[in-house]
Amino acid sequence: MLKMKERFCPECGTKVASGETFCPNCGHKLVESTAVDHEKKTTRSATNNPDSSQAADGSMQRSNTAPQPQQPLDKRVIWAIIAVVVILVGGYFGLKNYYQPQNQLNRIITAMGNPDQNLAKYVKTNDPTLEKKISEKNLKPTQKYFADNRQELADLKSSLQDGTTFENTYSLEQTGNAWLLFPRYKINIEAAYVTLSTNHAGVTFLQDGKKIAKTTNMNHSKKVGPLFPGKYKFKATGKIAGRSLSNTSTYTLAAGEQALPLKLKTANFTITGNQGATVYLNNKNVGKLNDQGKMKFKEYPISNDLKVYITIPVAGKNLKSKTVDVNSKLEYGSHTISPGFKGVASKDDAQELLQEAFSGAESGDDDSSTAELFTGEESNSSYNDLLKFFDSFNTNDNIETYDAEISKINSVTPAGKNKATVSYSIKYTFNNTSDNGESRKVQQFTYPNAIIVKQGDDYKIQTVGTTKAADWEKNYSDDD
Repeated sequence: MLKMKERFCPECGTKVASGETFCPNCGHKLVESTAVDHEKKTTRSATNNPDSSQAADGSMQRSNTAPQPQQPLDKRVIWAIIAVVVILVGGYFGLKNYYQPQNQLNRIITAMGNPDQNLAKYVKTNDPTLEKKISEKNLKPTQKYFADNRQELADLKSSLQDGTTFENTYSLEQTGNAWLLFPRYKINIEAAYVTLSTNHAGVTFLQDGKKIAKTTNMNHSKKVGPLFPGKYKFKATGKIAGRSLSNTSTYTLAAGEQALPLKLKTANFTITGNQGATVYLNNKNVGKLNDQGKMKFKEYPISNDLKVYITIPVAGKNLKSKTVDVNSKLEYGSHTISPGFKGVASKDDAQELLQEAFSGAESGDDDSSTAELFTGEESNSSYNDLLKFFDSFNTNDNIETYDAEISKINSVTPAGKNKATVSYSIKYTFNNTSDNGESRKVQQFTYPNAIIVKQGDDYKIQTVGTTKAADWEKNYSDDD
């Protein structure tokens, strides 16, 4: 049972009985309170106040911090964080692959061989003047050269992969880092310089159609550069003796110094070939060969890169001959130029082959090497007909000796790939004996339709052709 706590008046200190409302001494109004009530109040206060705690001695103490309720994270925030992490990781590995040295080299090589791409972003140079000229336009000559020379491009790539300099011109060098993490590479290109010269004053030099200088009485040359190595078109144009002349050269510049003479000159020369063939000088149609298979040029302007070829119709298509460098021929003293066709025997080749075949057939089939001059060898019908032809001479008692000589190759006309029709003349000389004495007969026949083909590296006879009457005949007796 709880012991009641004694009460005293807070005003005068007089002991007051339990249950009194007013002090019997001074009349002060008392607040009713019991020990039980005080204990309950204390307990409630401790229960309702989460900031209080009970000390080791049982007294209540107030906590300094109030616990906060746990709030769950928003799922959208979680997914956003995951997405950022994925993007960062993916971006890192993507950039690492993009800037991998081999992949950078592959992009550089692709741009080097494709004039439609921008090579400038991959290029650097040690020449401070050329450094200012790095641009998509100025690098086109380099790209054009490698686009036309794919093997050179492959060799360039191989050299750069090995860490070596290609032709003392191109090398792969690191130029800082991309994103602070990945080594960045560029191709370093050495500068090229060229000195253009001519043989007259008042001559204008052009580079890829753009005027760059004009010669004077004191100076007939002009140094051009620095330029990026590659394929350029240089031209010199002027008037000589009142006639406009020009010399154009498509020239491949290499790194370093070089000279290119562009003299203005004329020359006389003749193009020969098949009758009616169309003649092209630097891809321009300049006419057809006459009925003798010729076209003459007098005082024609000569340039460093003057080229000629001819075309003839074969099976409904124009067959193109090999291209011949006119200037080169003239420098060697040859003023008659005969463009040949790929896989087609020249006149000299045809004459040598036919002469060997006729001379060998005179010996009969004992000379097996003769058969090798024909397609199909011993099974070739033309070869066997030729053996029979000469055998008829060998069995003729009136013929003491005879000789067959290819006197002229009239024409060699392409008849398709690795095939030609040959017109030739052959002269037969017979030394005869009869009751009337000795005599000599000389005849010439023309075979207009022999066929010679190319098999591997050798020319062979498919047929020697046919002939009719002799072109002419001459007879000589002992009295002549």
